Amino acid sequence: MEKHKIQGEIMKLIHSGETNFANCEKLVLLEKTLKCLEKYEEKRKEYEHHKHSEHHHEDLTKEQIMCWVADMENADGTHGGHWPMEQTEQVRKQKKIDCDPLMFFAAMNMMYSDYCKAVENANASSVDIFVYMAKAFLDNKDAMPHKLERYYRYIAEK
Repeated sequence: MEKHKIQGEIMKLIHSGETNFANCEKLVLLEKTLKCLEKYEEKRKEYEHHKHSEHHHEDLTKEQIMCWVADMENADGTHGGHWPMEQTEQVRKQKKIDCDPLMFFAAMNMMYSDYCKAVENANASSVDIFVYMAKAFLDNKDAMPHKLERYYRYIAEK
C-alpha cells in the first residue's frame, strides 16, 4: 500500500470519531505499517546515497589489513593469520595471480579463517584450495567493485 493511501485511511478513521475496537485495531495496524514503510524508505535512500556516493569506497590501508588479519578468529579455533604476507606473496607469484599482494594476503587468510573447517571436513585441505578461493573472491565478476573492502567494512570490522 502506498504511503499517501495509508495516511488517508488513518485520517478517515480519526475523523470518523468511532472508537469501536475494530476501528482502533485498524488504526494501530495502519500506523505500524506507515512507520515500517517510512523506515524502509529511509534505509533505501541511505543505501542509494552510499551506492552513488564518491565516498562510498575507501581503500583499506596496510595497517587496517594487518590488524584485521591479526584479529581473525579462525573456524579451527586458532587466532590470527594462518599465512604470513611473505608466504601468500610467494604462492601468488608461483600461481601467476595478478592482483594487489596485500589484498591477496587478506583474502587468502580470510578464506582460511572462514572456511578451514569446511575444507578439512571435505578432506580437501590444501594451500591451493585457499589460493584459488581467494582469487575467485577477488575476481568475482558478479560483485560490485571493491568487494574485499566492503566485506571488511560491513562484515568483518568490529
